[in-house]
Amino acid sequence: MNTRQPDESAPERGGRVRRYWKRIALVAVALFVVVSVGRSVLPALGVRLPSAGSRPAHTPTTKAASPPAPTVNLDGVPILGGGQPMITLNPGLVQPGSNVVVNGSGFDAGARVDILLQVDKSKAKQMASVTVGKDGTISGSLPFPPDLAGGQTTREVTAQQRGSTKVAKAEASLAQGVARAALSAAAGKPGDTVSLSAQGFAASEDVGVYWGRVSGDPSATLHADGGGSIGKVGVKVGVAPVGVTSLFVVGSKSGSAASVPFQMLGLYPNITVKPYAVKAAQRVGFSGVGFVPGERVLVHVNSAGGAPVAALPTDQGGGFNNSGFMVPYELTGQQALVFIGEQSRATATAGFTVLPYQPQARASAYGGLPGTAVTFYVDSFAPNEAVHVYVGRGQGSQGQLVSAFRVDGNGKATAAGSYTIPGNAGNQLAFTLVGARSNASATATVKVDNSGGAVDVPPQPAYSLPPDLQK
Repeated sequence: MNTRQPDESAPERGGRVRRYWKRIALVAVALFVVVSVGRSVLPALGVRLPSAGSRPAHTPTTKAASPPAPTVNLDGVPILGGGQPMITLNPGLVQPGSNVVVNGSGFDAGARVDILLQVDKSKAKQMASVTVGKDGTISGSLPFPPDLAGGQTTREVTAQQRGSTKVAKAEASLAQGVARAALSAAAGKPGDTVSLSAQGFAASEDVGVYWGRVSGDPSATLHADGGGSIGKVGVKVGVAPVGVTSLFVVGSKSGSAASVPFQMLGLYPNITVKPYAVKAAQRVGFSGVGFVPGERVLVHVNSAGGAPVAALPTDQGGGFNNSGFMVPYELTGQQALVFIGEQSRATATAGFTVLPYQPQARASAYGGLPGTAVTFYVDSFAPNEAVHVYVGRGQGSQGQLVSAFRVDGNGKATAAGSYTIPGNAGNQLAFTLVGARSNASATATVKVDNSGGAVDVPPQPAYSLPPDLQK
């Protein structure tokens, strides 16, 4: 027997309708909130929502939407201006299947940066994602696939900041073949000799040896035998930053490469200066040891910057001997010499002292009557300099130039110059003799005897300094 539910009353039907429309309103509010969040918050996090009619997301490329323009041109190479993102790869020579460290700077703190690897000439694949540090730097590990194809010798790595046009690129060189290498020592300093052996190169090809880098001119070029091997050849340790580095060997034709870890030790050059104390116009000599063999050592005075005063080539032992220069008159007191290896940047310092000249002088007579001509005897002036003779010099007065003469190579002169005691001279004449180059001075006095009356001594004309006695 069928039972029939009683008919729903009008109040109950009204309540059910109100609950139905209330649910519809809640769903509409929720959808509005979701859309608002998607349009405002997610883009700030680097997440893009597809717009109506948009195509499906394509494979990332290494092409920036708005790449920064170069601001400096250095020898034809565009250099990005300050503040632009940049990345470096370590190592720069990559074996497929290995990891490469990507370091970068110039990004926005806290942003996410995708690291992309070029997989063919027009496409890139995202391999990693990192968060930018407070100082705008990134550091991440990029795995290189073992099956890279296409026959390219280089692959482009791109760091792209999400939601921004900030992008940086670097190029990795791909090893074209797998070679092996070994060294006789695991540590050493530039200039040391180590034994290198290697296999896996093309027959009879040239093999470049690089320390801490894979570009530029090789530190040495070796020659593989008919089997593509190099057997225990002595090579000089090249220049690389102190610490853990690598030796790279690269075949010039095959592109086969191998690397060997190496601990680069620091250089501690030493300088010997002789003599430690000199005078202007004298020679200060120096010798050095402990630099890289064959590099030039730049010599600076009192500063590590500016133009060097000399560039000294080192011998095969990393040293130099019997070098020096004449000390100019402008240098006085304590001086410092800074020696910098041009390649290694190894630095050593040494000092020397510039002593002042302390000349002595006396007149040809200790005393005399007005009308007496006096000459001068001097010693210990600078070699071959002119000496200027003044009367009345001192206490704020330059005095009157009355004579001049030149000393010999030992700074001496005898019976040089001439001055006649005038008739109106006082009881004493004080002469100041000044070296024109050294600026060193000496004094001599002459007692003027009492003449007992007026003396008619013709006045001397003002002394005119000859041009050849200026210095």
